[in-house]
Amino acid sequence: MDKYDAAKSAPSNRYADSGATPQNTVDLAFEPGIKTPDGKFVFIKHPSPVEFVDGYAIALRELGPNIASLDVIKSVYRYNPMSHWVILRSPDETRKGAELVGFFSLLPLNETGKAAFEAEKIDLKAPDFAFMVKPGEDPAALYLWSMVMPGLGNVGFALLAHAMGADLFERTPVTGWISTQSALDSIRRSSKSREYADAKIGSSFTLTFPDEFRVQVRAMPIVEGKRPPADRASKHRLEVKLVSTAEMMAQAMAIRAAVFMTEQNCPYDEEFDGNDYAGGHVLGFVDGQPAAVVRIRYFADFVKFERFAILPRYRRTLIARAVGEFTIEMCRRKGYRRMYAHLQARLAGLWKRFGFVQLPSRRPFAFSDHEYVEISAVTAPHPDRLTMESDPLVLIRPEGDWDRPGVLDLSAQRPATNPH
Repeated sequence: MDKYDAAKSAPSNRYADSGATPQNTVDLAFEPGIKTPDGKFVFIKHPSPVEFVDGYAIALRELGPNIASLDVIKSVYRYNPMSHWVILRSPDETRKGAELVGFFSLLPLNETGKAAFEAEKIDLKAPDFAFMVKPGEDPAALYLWSMVMPGLGNVGFALLAHAMGADLFERTPVTGWISTQSALDSIRRSSKSREYADAKIGSSFTLTFPDEFRVQVRAMPIVEGKRPPADRASKHRLEVKLVSTAEMMAQAMAIRAAVFMTEQNCPYDEEFDGNDYAGGHVLGFVDGQPAAVVRIRYFADFVKFERFAILPRYRRTLIARAVGEFTIEMCRRKGYRRMYAHLQARLAGLWKRFGFVQLPSRRPFAFSDHEYVEISAVTAPHPDRLTMESDPLVLIRPEGDWDRPGVLDLSAQRPATNPH
């Protein structure tokens, strides 16, 4: 950045806080994949914040608007991460340059939820958490909420089985409703040969995978995702938050002072340049400790990222990636697609993972004793971006926390008295 050091509202309050930690973490511990006949590599993982939004855009395009809201899907994921997986395709097993191609959304049902499904008493646009198992509990059934996996056939189910654990997946019935022709074709391929020969779009199903499918799944040459070194993300709890209090602002300033003033000898008045209250800051935490920061400034048709810094002892974690994804996702939600930054020339390649490229027509320039280049990215539009047509109560919620009802949502439950 200017300086970069090394490295729609919920239908009810139960979706505001599921009691689980928000998924601002990045988990690379297990991402099973397989080489496909076209020579590409396909793998499955839990979604990053950006992948979550992009996957929802795919769902709207492929399945239409009559699906659960993004807010509800995220809340279910926070309650039990077993519920959502994304499928990516990369040129090879390095997983570099991967593109999102599909996803699975599941409701891990308990016995009560299974009975409710069979009695058609589940509200699929706002499912009750009382029908779902908690993390670590074995589901009585997996409701296939939605899926898109074009051209992957049994490979997608095989990767899902390996990601969840083949034993658990194979012994748990998979239930759902057939909503598209492609879903019907996939179910026929994955189930017993004649069990769904007469099935139609709109009918329900319960898959019991045949022995030949089980053999096929276990025989597939699945490549397990490499676990990061012990001192990387697998060992640390990562959180990302928008600065919203004086204490958090002090933490952000302390990180910048330590990195830029101490490490890089930047003068005080050049580091704290008069723009700190003209935008916002995002803070990254590692195991509860403030570790990274980025400043955001908003312009008419683009957003500018600045002052990205990470404390030295946290540079071997994945906090940089978590902060970058959170910041881009938040700006996309606000409607920004064009993103811009100044980056020290020696670090010009670091933001390629987020789609940034160096502007070729502009010359490098220097300030505060470093040479800089300009980088930019153009992102896809957010499927649930905020506009003047958004729910007015959503627009007055705390910045960056638009999916959770705030104190003014609660006040709206009181009748208006219009006091003078």
